[in-house]
Amino acid sequence: MKRRLAALTMAGVLAVSMLAGCGGSSADGSKDGKTEVQESKSEAVGDTKATEGSGEDTDGTGSDSGEAQVVKWYVFGDKMPDHDMVMEDLNKKIKEKINVELDLQVIPQGEFADKMKLASTAGEDFDLVFTSNWLNSFDENMSREAFMPIDELFEKYGQGIKESMPDWLLDIGKVDGKLYAVPNQQIIARQLGVLIQKEYADKYGFNKKSIKDISELEPFLDEIAKNEPTMFPVDVRANAYIENKYEDLVSVAHYACAYIDKNDPDAKLIPATTAMEDQLRLDNEWYKKGYIRKDIATVTDNTADVKANRYVCSLGSYKPGIDAEFSSRQGVPYIAVPIEGTYIKSISGIETMTAVNVNSKNPEAAMKLLNLVYTDKEIFNELLFGLEGTHYEKTGENSAEPVEESKYNYSAYGWKMGNQFNEWYLPGQEEGLWEATDKLNREAQVSVLRGFTFNPANVQAEIAQIAAVDKEYYNGQYTAADIDKYIAERNEKLEQAGLNKVIEELQTQLDTWKNQSK
Repeated sequence: MKRRLAALTMAGVLAVSMLAGCGGSSADGSKDGKTEVQESKSEAVGDTKATEGSGEDTDGTGSDSGEAQVVKWYVFGDKMPDHDMVMEDLNKKIKEKINVELDLQVIPQGEFADKMKLASTAGEDFDLVFTSNWLNSFDENMSREAFMPIDELFEKYGQGIKESMPDWLLDIGKVDGKLYAVPNQQIIARQLGVLIQKEYADKYGFNKKSIKDISELEPFLDEIAKNEPTMFPVDVRANAYIENKYEDLVSVAHYACAYIDKNDPDAKLIPATTAMEDQLRLDNEWYKKGYIRKDIATVTDNTADVKANRYVCSLGSYKPGIDAEFSSRQGVPYIAVPIEGTYIKSISGIETMTAVNVNSKNPEAAMKLLNLVYTDKEIFNELLFGLEGTHYEKTGENSAEPVEESKYNYSAYGWKMGNQFNEWYLPGQEEGLWEATDKLNREAQVSVLRGFTFNPANVQAEIAQIAAVDKEYYNGQYTAADIDKYIAERNEKLEQAGLNKVIEELQTQLDTWKNQSK
């Protein structure tokens, strides 16, 4: 499936959504750019590397094939004091299984992107590396030919990974039909939901297990607004009307330039000036009803109020188990109410991937190791939790609890390094959580534009101007005395900034992509 290579100069201008799971966040992002000579270079490098290495253990099962190959793997985070102790024990098991040793390099997040760029441009010999649309940019790395095409390696040594994931997921790691990165498995589908403090749900009789439309929440919000003067009814972290109906394209700051109706098989483009109107009116209506805090226009950081549980509801991304996770973090019980409808965006999954460095001297060993970590629960969980009795205690067949003041705990890193669905459950997580998340991913509606990404190279100036307008008008819809006037002014400014030119460029690229995909 053809994809276009995003321009590097857009870094910092084109913001992208992160449901995360990570935490997510939430951000979306996404390629032509490659010349015929560059493409030939990539193919030559990939073909050469795929045949390098010892040439032994071709079935990937491990054997007594001599000295183990060392695979250097870069991830971001905080290195634990007992890191070397765990690696020593873990590598005994990895070597026995596939005759490979892991050299896990953990780099602070603030240094990671620069460190990886320097290592790549200097031709450093490392093997595996975390990449995404928000850290160590996949697009930027592809423009520098920093990653190796791994189709043959994946077919030979990555079958365990392939069998464990939905068919559509691998698409996001492909450029011009070649695979360059393996997406990690975690929460990928996007679903809206509402977290509600259980105390107030019980008090006012809110007992719905799910809702079809955000309007079903309004009677409850009315009760909070009228009867709980010291509380804020809702913390809005997602645009419920927009997200339930549309998929955003060309994200800019807080919104997007264009949208498509999720249920439109022709993916007809809808300008932001049209798509956003109903959302802006809803925001204004909620403010006037008292659902939104009165100082919304001036508040830039509500962290203290969130920690103090001053919000009765939080509107954002839903995932299985988020109620227990949020309750544990907040210190008071919350219930989670999903809003019906799960969706896989065109670029969902790009938020967490692992690639093979084009300068890797051990690409076969790297793919064997990635496949092992992705599929072997024993290896994966020792990598995350450390040594039993020293760093954690088992609390069940598939659950564990870190030892207090443990000097090794990467259990929060599961989504960074493989298949999070193999991770042991932590206290507060319900058995079956990962199965439920996997089911949610597999049953979600998949975008008709799956595999398409936008190259902003021809409209960078316009996108920067649109971002400035977005910033100028951000949150103004809540307090606008005349919402019609506000919308008209905002729309005029967006059009003056070049919105229509961006949409024309987007349509051109979409038409090309559709023709190539036939």
